[in-house]
Amino acid sequence: MQKYFHELTEEEYKEKVDGKLTYAECDRDYPQPVWCGYHNATWGLLGCWSLTDFLVTGEGYCKDCDAYIRIY
Repeated sequence: MQKYFHELTEEEYKEKVDGKLTYAECDRDYPQPVWCGYHNATWGLLGCWSLTDFLVTGEGYCKDCDAYIRIY
């Protein structure tokens, strides 16, 4: 089962922010949520700041975003 970026555990997130996970590895292993239409959302400063700052807790957080994709 795929684990999305917003589902990272605290330990997995620390690995990412400690530089032990490249943007490409992060994108491959922990992609952005399916409802996120932001181009390369997991790519740090170039991506979605809310997502990469570990603020997104679920789809509800993103519903007012211009990049939100309704999937239902």
